[in-house]
Amino acid sequence: MKIRKAVLKDVQAIIGLSDDFMNDHSEIVFRKNKKLKPHLAIRKNANALFSKYIRKNIKSKDGDVFVVEDKGKLVGYLFILIKKNNPIFKLRRLGYISDLYLKKPYRNRKISSRLKDIAISWFRKKGIRYASICVYPQNAHAHKIYGRWGFFDYHVEMRRKI
Repeated sequence: MKIRKAVLKDVQAIIGLSDDFMNDHSEIVFRKNKKLKPHLAIRKNANALFSKYIRKNIKSKDGDVFVVEDKGKLVGYLFILIKKNNPIFKLRRLGYISDLYLKKPYRNRKISSRLKDIAISWFRKKGIRYASICVYPQNAHAHKIYGRWGFFDYHVEMRRKI
């Protein structure tokens, strides 16, 4: 098993993994909070949009994608980027772990920790000193792992229908 930078020919496989990610995620969060459904509804052309977004970030200096490959097949991916912060804050840019996904048979094998380490190293090389990752409160397992990695609860975003 190896972890490597994604290349453009990986995009379709990443899209498939992303579909699996969204299905797993929906199963976890919707079971605990049905109000999330309209907020996480997927557009009909989501795969085409995500494909374009992934391609852009594979080529970008402010984003990157890494894949986990086992016997020639992609089994996970990491999508990271640099985000600009609100201009009023001294902290102007921060690293953002957008997606980190592994197929179920590859979980609990420290692979996600290796992906996190790759993200942190990539951010440091770019001069970034703080990283962020989002987690839904319904995903207690991921929240616990991210806490073990040194991430802390930063703020809670609340929504309502109007």
